[in-house]
Amino acid sequence: MVKPLSLRISGKRETKEDKENGKMIRSDSRADRIFRVLDLPSVVDTSKVSMILKDGILIVDLPKAQNLEKVHIEPIAA
Repeated sequence: MVKPLSLRISGKRETKEDKENGKMIRSDSRADRIFRVLDLPSVVDTSKVSMILKDGILIVDLPKAQNLEKVHIEPIAA
C-alpha cells in the first residue's frame, strides 16, 4: 500500500523440506511473515506507482508528485 508519504510492504514466505533416510521420512515446513512500513522523504504521486516482483526481488518505482502547494506548519508550543 502506498500513501503520499509512506510505503507499506507485507508478505508471507513459506518453505517446505522433505528428507528420506531409509525407512524414516522427515518433513519440515515453515512460514514467515514480512511487514515493513517506510517513511518516504518526499510526497509521491500514488497514481503513478509501479511494482515488479522478479526473482524474489521487489522493485518499486515511486515518482515524486509534481506541482505541490507549500503548506506552512507551525510547531506546537510546549
